[in-house]
Parts: sequence; C-alpha cells; structure tokens
Amino acid sequence: MLLNDAGQAIVALGICATVATVGVAIARAYVSGIEARKKSSRGDLAPDVQDRMTRIEQAVDAIAIEVERMSEGQRFTTRLLAEKLGNQPSAIGGPSASSPIRRSGEHGTNGAGGTNDR
Repeated sequence: MLLNDAGQAIVALGICATVATVGVAIARAYVSGIEARKKSSRGDLAPDVQDRMTRIEQAVDAIAIEVERMSEGQRFTTRLLAEKLGNQPSAIGGPSASSPIRRSGEHGTNGAGGTNDR
C-alpha cells in the first residue's frame, strides 16, 4: 500500500497517533501500578508512632478550640467597647479634633516609635 493519496496519509497518521496515545496510557498505568505496590510494601506505621500521632492530633484539635474561644472573646469585647463608647474615638485612644494626626517622618519619628537618624 503506497501513500499516493493525501487521504491515505491522513488515515495512516491518525492510526499512528492513536497507537502512540494508547501506548502512553498503558505505560502510565504500568508505572502507577508499580508505585502503588512500592507504597503498600512499606507497611503501616509502628503502633507507638500511631499512638503519638493520635496524641498530636488531639492536642492540635484542643489548641484550635482554645484559639477559637479566644477569638470569640476578642470579638465580644470589641463589640461591647464599640457599643459602650459609641462614636467617641478619643475615649479609646484614637485621634480627636484637639490632637493633630502625626504623619510618618514628622518630628524625627518613623511611625514605629523609632527615630529617623540618618
């Protein structure tokens, strides 16, 4: 069979592409099967390591619960202060009309409490 016709060349190219695609898929499946066997041959963790991991997991869960409780307390305190003070920003240390706002770099400060000594 000679490829005298362009249609025959396209068919031959399609067949080659299909065979190559199937070959790559089979090779990937084979390699992933080998990797799965290697992972399962290592075995499970030792019982003492599993116990330690369980304790670490419980400790992390307890810490997460405590952090959530602290953040809820912070939100509650902030809401109470906002309700109590209303629109009085000077009462909680914010700027007021009588105290001008300092910009960074004025009067020798860098805004973080340090100085701009150059």
